Amino acid sequence: MWTTIGVVLATVALTFVGLFVLLKFGIRWYFSRMLKHAQALGSAQQGVVPRITMQLEKLQFTDPQVRQVMHQLKSLGYASAGRYTIDEMPSVKVWAGTHAQNGSLALVLELADRYFCTDLVRFYDNGAALGAGTNPVFRAEHYPRHIQYQQFPQHTPMQELAQWLAARPLQAAVVAATPQNLRQLNTRMYAEMMDFQLSLPMPGLAQWRRMAMQDAAALGNEVPALTEQQWQAAYDAQRESQQAATEEAMQDHVLRSGQVSAAQWQAIAHELVYVYGPLNADDVAERALRRSAWTTDAPQVEALMRQNLTHAALFESIQGLLPEDERFAYLISINAPLDARVYRPVQAF
Repeated sequence: MWTTIGVVLATVALTFVGLFVLLKFGIRWYFSRMLKHAQALGSAQQGVVPRITMQLEKLQFTDPQVRQVMHQLKSLGYASAGRYTIDEMPSVKVWAGTHAQNGSLALVLELADRYFCTDLVRFYDNGAALGAGTNPVFRAEHYPRHIQYQQFPQHTPMQELAQWLAARPLQAAVVAATPQNLRQLNTRMYAEMMDFQLSLPMPGLAQWRRMAMQDAAALGNEVPALTEQQWQAAYDAQRESQQAATEEAMQDHVLRSGQVSAAQWQAIAHELVYVYGPLNADDVAERALRRSAWTTDAPQVEALMRQNLTHAALFESIQGLLPEDERFAYLISINAPLDARVYRPVQAF
């Protein structure tokens, strides 16, 4: 589960970014930049973005076709609800429009000088959503069941998308998108979709490479000639980025669990450790030793790693080797985006 290109906290207002298109960029954004800099893999990269923050801006779009699409949407009853940038995706610009009669949301997204695309989205009060759009890198398997999307060619007239959406029967009561709530609606849905993608196992190198080539073709990009070592380096970097994004999403769920006070959160937010299924023994050991000068090749640690213990048992056994001021204590279990045990420094509270 990778892409060529996305911390919402419970104590701050939820923010928005393009629901369906930006979901794909959320992970796919990373790979497009990885390919661009594949010949210099040491350069800084944009990683997988599990949560997003939108900022209302007075911005201009580069592609003249974006303005044409905006005019089409306005003629169909969509009133401008602002232009936005995304803190986590600096090359992305978004125009949003809301429809007073049917409650749907229009999103026009421009990605730097690469391309633009459009989504029309209907939200329901049961948490489901239905969209129609021109996202060129759509993959149905990357969406949870309660979020459905119909893909159209990039230059499909907006009237055709609007007619398709209007013809779909209502699944539940519609939550009308407005300039006031569209950020909350989209951020919540984006977070749910990213949690779903992050819950999927990452494919092996060969499959991941095929997906990269397919999406590059869909975007009209040339993939540079990479050596096997460069492909492996890109794949390894993607795995690390996906792990970091998974743990950032987990941090969001810990905060929203209500089991950590605001004062406690300030003390531990950046020192939490997450132990979950896709990690390997080295990953678990590294996390267990984050407050210690020991490394995973310490003889006592290697002996435990050879015992094929469960992740939790390995983590806690390593804790037993350390002095108290270097240990972690169990804090909470969460189930999104993956089942995980969360640990805090022993002396944090």
